Amino acid sequence: MMYYIREAISFVVSYAMCLFYSARVAFGLLVLLVTKPHTKFWETKERPVPPASLRDHGCGVDKYQNANGIKIHYVENGDPSKPLMLFVHGFPEFWYSWRYQLKEFSKDYWVVALDMRGYGDTAKPEYRYAYRIDNMTEDIRCLVRALGRQKFTLVAHDWGAVIGWHFITKHMDMIDRYIMMDAPSQKIARKLFSSSKEQFKMSWYIFFYQMPWLPELFVRMMDLRIFKMLFREHGGEEAIEAYKYTFSKPNALTYPINYYRDNFRFFSNALRPPKPKTFAPGLYLLGEKDLYISKETGPLMQREFDNLEFKIVPGVDHFLQQHNPELVNRYMREFLAKN
Repeated sequence: MMYYIREAISFVVSYAMCLFYSARVAFGLLVLLVTKPHTKFWETKERPVPPASLRDHGCGVDKYQNANGIKIHYVENGDPSKPLMLFVHGFPEFWYSWRYQLKEFSKDYWVVALDMRGYGDTAKPEYRYAYRIDNMTEDIRCLVRALGRQKFTLVAHDWGAVIGWHFITKHMDMIDRYIMMDAPSQKIARKLFSSSKEQFKMSWYIFFYQMPWLPELFVRMMDLRIFKMLFREHGGEEAIEAYKYTFSKPNALTYPINYYRDNFRFFSNALRPPKPKTFAPGLYLLGEKDLYISKETGPLMQREFDNLEFKIVPGVDHFLQQHNPELVNRYMREFLAKN
C-alpha cells in the first residue's frame, strides 16, 4: 500500500514540476514575442548542405547496418580484426561527440560510434514507445551481433550511459570492459531523484521535456543557440555548426526528446532487470563541473556494481569527452591498461 502511495505522490509532484518549468519557459517566450518580435526567435536557418566538419570529418568511414528492425548509421575506424570498442552518445549529441576518441582509440581497437535511433542518420520510428530503454538496449545487442562480434568494450555517455548500465545488467556476458560517463544506472537515478535535493534541482529539464512541442521550440529558438551555449568550448564554430546542421532537420529534436517522454518513469522498480552474478571491470567518469549529474552518483554506483572504478575529471563540464579529450582519453587508456 505504501508503495502505491509513494508512486502517486511522485506522479503528482513530477507533473506539477513539469507544469511549473513549462510555465516559466512559456512566459519567457511570451516576453520575447512582445518585446522583440522583429528577431523572429522561433525561426531556424535552413541548412541543406552538411558542413565541412561532417563531409570530410576524418574520423572514419560512414556505414549503415540493419539491426533490430531499423537501419543504424555509424562511423567506424581502425582495423576490423582488432577488438571492438562501441561508442554510444547521449543528448543532445550524435556520433560526432566521439570524434576525438574515434581517432585516438583506432590505434588499438576497431572503433564504432553509432547514431542512436531517432538521431542523425539512423532510422527514426515515429511512434513514441519506440524510444523505450529496452528498444535501444536491443539496438546495441543486435548491432554488435550484426558486426560479427560476441564481446566488446562499451563506452557510453549521458543517455547512452543510462542505456549502457541497462545493457550490461542484461548482457554482461557480452562485455569485456565498459566505461560510462555522466549518468548513473536506473536504480541509483531513482534513489537520488527521490532523496537528493541537489539531484532533484539538477534534473529540472527532465520535467520540462515531458511537455509536447514546447521543448522543441525552446531548443530551436534563436537558430539553435543552445548548441553555442553547450559546445562553445568543445570545438568552436566548426563543432557548433555540425550540431546545428544535424538537429535542424525535420523532427530531429522530437525523437531524441521522446527518450525523456517515454522513459519518464524509467526509475520504476519494474524496469530493473536482475543483476548479473559477475561484473566485468568498469570505469565511471564524471565531470567536475557537471550541471546535471550529482557527484553522489559515484560512490553509489560503486556499491551497485562490483569491480567499478570512479573518477572525477577535473575542470570539465557534462560533455567531458569533448571538453578535455586528451585528459579523458588518458583516463580511459589508464583504465584499459590495468585489465
